[in-house]
Amino acid sequence: MKKTLIALAIAGAMTGLAHAQSNVVIYGVVDTGLIKENGSDTRMGSNVDNRIGFRGTEDLGGGMKATFELERRFNLNDGTLAQEGVDWDGAANVGLKGDSWGAVRLGRVNELTTETLRTLDPFYQYGVGSMLLSSQRSARIDNTIRYDSPSWSGFKFGASYSLGENMKNVTSTAYDPSDRNQDGTQVEATAGNVKYAGADNDGYAVMLGYDNGPLTVLANWSRLADSKKSYVWNLGGAYDFGPARVSLAYEQTMDKGWKEGEISIRSKQQTWLLGLEWLLGPGRLNASLNYGKVKDVDWSATDHDSKDVKKVALGYTYDLSKRTSIYGIVAYTDYEDDQVAGFYRGEGLNNQGDPASYNRDSITGVQVGVTHRF
Repeated sequence: MKKTLIALAIAGAMTGLAHAQSNVVIYGVVDTGLIKENGSDTRMGSNVDNRIGFRGTEDLGGGMKATFELERRFNLNDGTLAQEGVDWDGAANVGLKGDSWGAVRLGRVNELTTETLRTLDPFYQYGVGSMLLSSQRSARIDNTIRYDSPSWSGFKFGASYSLGENMKNVTSTAYDPSDRNQDGTQVEATAGNVKYAGADNDGYAVMLGYDNGPLTVLANWSRLADSKKSYVWNLGGAYDFGPARVSLAYEQTMDKGWKEGEISIRSKQQTWLLGLEWLLGPGRLNASLNYGKVKDVDWSATDHDSKDVKKVALGYTYDLSKRTSIYGIVAYTDYEDDQVAGFYRGEGLNNQGDPASYNRDSITGVQVGVTHRF
């Protein structure tokens, strides 16, 4: 009899322990393929970021839950981390969620624009078909508290606040392309104190959105930490016409020469996007038109006119199953000159301080591969 009571007591304790444990989900994406752009060798790379993640919740009662997420991103073709030195490059946060008031997360989170504006890009800001990206965008932000409201008949609100780093004695070294010697050669890189430059600000963002039925509308305003108060704002919307979805977006960036404590090129950027997603057969046809303008990107520091870039992309994703798909994408980008090409492609200057010779003023890219989600 005593053994039976003891067994029942242990079973009851174990039941209570199991109930208290978090509900943990393991998820991930593995994706790779081949990418060929004119002027460069064929390389292996992904269309969707490779990742493995752990997401969990614990019911605290009264409609409240504890939440956490840990996500590691990596390069499938060689096994290296997606961002050197960052083990959890995806998400690394803990928070609380309520059915009536929304959710709060603390740690490393997605920037609000990452989860909103990118949904208007048929290529979801991935691969050779991605829309033009702002120099003041960061997919994920550190040292952040983020709030997301519940949906009120489709209306949503979000806000985030990011603490800047301790920049009192931090210096950043980089080329300032506008600095030239009397003979026209590039001035050697110099160190700049981040705090003295006024670049050690905190960051914050707000988002307003509506997503109900066939209509989606959204707007964002954001400022990265330690960016000399640079800022980005964007707005856009999408409408579903049966199997087709048409999207339109606009983004403007004021880059004041710093990004997360690092020296960058001062510029004003404007981007327009027109997108189409069409369910066609056992897959999706994606197409986009992109137009961008950049002011003050001319490294001679004497010409401050705007320079433009045009991009068109077309792709098709074929679903082999609910989890596995193959894709093909082709994109053509026409830059006004090699300077604006270097600005967007991040290929910088050559050893003489001039735009690198491989900054072609037009790029055609082709990408094929396979994606599996679990």
